[in-house]
Amino acid sequence: MDKKNATHRTHTYSPLTAYHPIFSQRRIEQVRHFALAFVLLFLFWLLLSGHYDIFHISIGIFCCLFISYTSGDFLFLHIGAGDTHLIIPRLLMYIPWLFYQIVSSNIHLVKLVFSPINRLNPRILPYQVKLTNGLSLVTLANSITLTPGTITIELEDNTFFIHAIDDASANDLLTGEMENRVDKVFLPIAHTKKRSREMLAAEADNLIVKTVVRLFTPFIQIYALYVIAHGHYSPGGGFQGGVILAAGIILLSLAFGLKKTLTKITERLIVMLSSLGVLIYGGIGLLCLLLGGNYLDYKELDILLNIGIPQARSMGILGVEIGVGIAVMACMISIFYDIATAGDLPDHNQSVDENIESFNPGDSN
Repeated sequence: MDKKNATHRTHTYSPLTAYHPIFSQRRIEQVRHFALAFVLLFLFWLLLSGHYDIFHISIGIFCCLFISYTSGDFLFLHIGAGDTHLIIPRLLMYIPWLFYQIVSSNIHLVKLVFSPINRLNPRILPYQVKLTNGLSLVTLANSITLTPGTITIELEDNTFFIHAIDDASANDLLTGEMENRVDKVFLPIAHTKKRSREMLAAEADNLIVKTVVRLFTPFIQIYALYVIAHGHYSPGGGFQGGVILAAGIILLSLAFGLKKTLTKITERLIVMLSSLGVLIYGGIGLLCLLLGGNYLDYKELDILLNIGIPQARSMGILGVEIGVGIAVMACMISIFYDIATAGDLPDHNQSVDENIESFNPGDSN
């Protein structure tokens, strides 16, 4: 009897179902990234557009959703989306102080111009920084360059190499006041410290270039879509927008290496996009023929759309601009790939690494 009781007491019961959170912390962070990127890009779209009717706002929402999904994470690789409510107010307080430093340094530089030349003592000095966040390092480097009299030349192993024009400019920098203010802006949040260290280790080479490219790429892409979407009645259009879209991809290739770009935007995808752009352009023209009009006679589209001839023409031209933009983007990227690889792109049975050896300006991995 005692043995049975002992056995019964030591028996452990496991729950029928294990607990799994519906939304993981990573998924919540991704949703925050997406939402905040959409808000920033949509505000940028509204600033560019100047048209606030339902049609243009709807196009803007679609374009911003698309870029937020494809490139929104670029904005938050060094910080978490949930930390922006702390960083933005600090940054807004830092900017006026930086502006004051720029003005005072300009005045100091003007005095140097009219002073004896022996007051100049240009030199390159190493400056060891304590910052651990990539975005804070980039902000400090650009703040130093924006302040006349000092220029950030290089970042290597948490050491800035800075050109200072005289002793006063060098001494102002060595006080560390600017670094302390930047550090307060991007004060590391507990859960981002590890990510910041990983980012610094992975992108020690050309950290400033890579960070700036990441921050600007989503805005370049949304600007390109704005040019395409407004090209049917204002300067711009499919060709210009397509070139800007391609330039954004090429910029990523220059910063991060052609191998990484080819793994995301393959030759097969480029061919498909090029064909899709031509299909959209030719399909609209063929549709006009089938409806009884001439090729690209957009007024015939009103038979299907029933929105009036002026609006039908506008929608037809917009469709053509979208097709041209897709085709031009694909062709420009294809030309860049051919030039960068001497026309020797890998096939689907061959790895990218085997073929791309000569053009890797930004690949440090």
